[in-house]
Amino acid sequence: MGSNKSLGVASKLTIWVGALIVLVLGVASMVSYFDARNKTFELLRENQFQVVEGVLSTFNSYDSQKRKVIEILAQEVAKSEITEEDFIAFTAAFKEANGFDLVYIALESNGKNYQSNGQILDLSVGYDTKNRPWYVKAKQEGKLIVTEPYKSIDNGQTSLTFAMPFYDQAGNLKGVVGGDYSINKYSQDILSSVSSANSYVGVYDKISENIIFHQDKDKVLTKNKLSQTIFDSIKAEPYLLEDDEIFFAKDDEGVEQAIMCTPSLANPNYFFCSVMQASIYSSYSNQILLKQVAAGSIFIIIALVVVRFLISRSLFPLRAIQNALNSFFDFLNYKTKDIAMINIKGNDEFGQISKVINENISQTKKGLEQDSQAVQQSVQTVHIVEEGDLSARITASPKNPQLIELKNVLNRLLDVLQHRV
Repeated sequence: MGSNKSLGVASKLTIWVGALIVLVLGVASMVSYFDARNKTFELLRENQFQVVEGVLSTFNSYDSQKRKVIEILAQEVAKSEITEEDFIAFTAAFKEANGFDLVYIALESNGKNYQSNGQILDLSVGYDTKNRPWYVKAKQEGKLIVTEPYKSIDNGQTSLTFAMPFYDQAGNLKGVVGGDYSINKYSQDILSSVSSANSYVGVYDKISENIIFHQDKDKVLTKNKLSQTIFDSIKAEPYLLEDDEIFFAKDDEGVEQAIMCTPSLANPNYFFCSVMQASIYSSYSNQILLKQVAAGSIFIIIALVVVRFLISRSLFPLRAIQNALNSFFDFLNYKTKDIAMINIKGNDEFGQISKVINENISQTKKGLEQDSQAVQQSVQTVHIVEEGDLSARITASPKNPQLIELKNVLNRLLDVLQHRV
């Protein structure tokens, strides 16, 4: 059979207080969690923004530096003091000083290309300088140009070419100077410093929809699922590229990434994207939540222990009252001959209740003692009457009204018997 024992008042109050604490703490924790999550999101968003802005600034600085170097080279070569015999040494010095992979001077007059690696290329070795894309574009536009990334026939690397035409004093084209810069080196110089196991920055081309710069050289000039999703998202919602908004997409491995993109000022066809695992956002929030849950659980346990102790201590007088009432009822049921009074000191509710109960117990005990004396005297009076003394009367005053009435009836009966006998 199951136990019918119910919870005590202390246990019930502890449960209710505990439930209230859990509710209040839960609401406070959720408000704190969502506030912390929003602040964390904004902090990470700001971090991504700073990263992509830093890379963009570095990219623009690199681009400006390389352009400036080519401009200086064109100006120097345009001077008549430099002879063709000096071209190779001159280009080699520029290459070493400015970090290009290859620097060269191509002449319009003879179609020769003087390169910093010591080679001189022309039609005799199957190299048509004047039909090279960088030469044609620089000649046509008449200003400094930067080519789209391409695979170099000289070293097989994916490179960019900075090229600029130079002229004689009469304004006639003398040739084009150029410098090749490896995209892999470009990526390493610009992107490696901001890359981590969970984040990186990539540069994308709006026209070809290729990845232009990436920390992984195998992804340069390629497309993948993530890059295509980035292009599709920006096409559908152009503001993503203008308002520094974060959007989410899954990569080829199915890992969700948080992405923020911004356009390039140096090349309007390029834009930069900071890519970070979306789990980074949730992991910080989850850590905060776990800490709050752990701290809240510890607080609740401590609070419940303290509350139970305080409630038990506060309700301790109830046990004294219960014991006194049990003693009183045992006395009424003739189980004991004495009554234990309630011994509670204080002027609180329990003290006042105890005082009232003690007064009533005392009055009841005194009344029962009076009734007992009246009953004993009644018995003695009956014995006296049995011996023939009809003058005996019950003089004790009971407390019980019924006993008083019985006393009066018996005394009247004795009066009648005495009068008739």
